[in-house]
Amino acid sequence: MIIKIKLFPPYSTILNKKEINLEVEGTSASFKDVLKEFMKKYPQVKDLLPSDEDRDRVYGNLVPVRNGKVIFLNEEIFENDVIDFFGSLSGG
Repeated sequence: MIIKIKLFPPYSTILNKKEINLEVEGTSASFKDVLKEFMKKYPQVKDLLPSDEDRDRVYGNLVPVRNGKVIFLNEEIFENDVIDFFGSLSGG
């Protein structure tokens, strides 16, 4: 299946792209599987995303959004879904 990912900083900056089409096996997959495939295809983002799938560490660096709602790691993703990848905000 193909999933469209819209990239925002820092992901758009690192990959020098605003949007990608990511191919993931099957007709649906968990967001965790989508994230693994994203890191496999784009290893330059590995410094931003943990490989241990710890929820707090993932969401410390990434805010994945579909239809205006944050996506959870075990949430199902389907063919033709559009996901926005935002970097986490911090400051004081």
